[in-house]
Amino acid sequence: MSLTKNKLQLFVTLVFIGFVGWWISFQHVLSKQGLSVQWFEGVYGLLALTGSIIGFITARKWGGYKTILGRALLFFSFGLLAQEAGQLILNYYIYVSKIQIPYPSLGDIAYFGSTLSYLTGAYFLTKAVGVRFSLKAVKYRVIALLVPVVLIAASYWIFLHNHQYDWHKPVTVFLDTAYPVGDAGYISLAIVAFLLSRKMLGGIMKLGLLILIAALILQYIADFTFLYQSNRGTYMAGNYDDLFYLISYFVTTSAIIKFYTTYKHLKMRAAPVAEESDQS
Repeated sequence: MSLTKNKLQLFVTLVFIGFVGWWISFQHVLSKQGLSVQWFEGVYGLLALTGSIIGFITARKWGGYKTILGRALLFFSFGLLAQEAGQLILNYYIYVSKIQIPYPSLGDIAYFGSTLSYLTGAYFLTKAVGVRFSLKAVKYRVIALLVPVVLIAASYWIFLHNHQYDWHKPVTVFLDTAYPVGDAGYISLAIVAFLLSRKMLGGIMKLGLLILIAALILQYIADFTFLYQSNRGTYMAGNYDDLFYLISYFVTTSAIIKFYTTYKHLKMRAAPVAEESDQS
């Protein structure tokens, strides 16, 4: 289905392009943290909110909590919703309380909730594509074990190697470790689901899963750009980490829309078969 025919995807794409143009417009005066930056920070999370609403509708189409794929889509939708909640809390700290963002903060309840939601969604994706059955093959067992180990190891060396833990702040220590492990975990599960789903429904699920993997990787990059800057006191609203979050929201929403259009495609393909059965 082309972009022009998919009105939902077209709408989301145009909103995304608008936000990117807005982000570019204030980069030359970013240090002044003017009203344009403040308004951008307050509203670009609406893309995540839009994606979560589309996700809840799509999950319902696939059977909601009664089906495994429906559960996966529900948890990815909750993840987007939690991202928007986290952003609203951080905006309150910056623009209402007029204080530097604390870490950890109440916003981290929402953000870590998003990580757990994505992790749960990715787990249900692996169940939806029949990982239990596929893992009987030795090569798939190797994939299922190797992918998470490589990503978690890479996360440690990139973000936590030589990291100075403040053991007087146990919550901070927990989040510093849990964020990279959780993010690497959901990316790993999504990759495993993709590798094991190449023949599922004739490969019709592949593109949606591939877009979702890209979205989760972008979310991973955005999370750690923000954490890196927060830990070093260099975070500035409207900088590149916000662009990474914006892109991740767009790609995640696009992945959910792909699952929605896949459902419609399967339903349309099944309709003639049902009519033939009725006639016979």
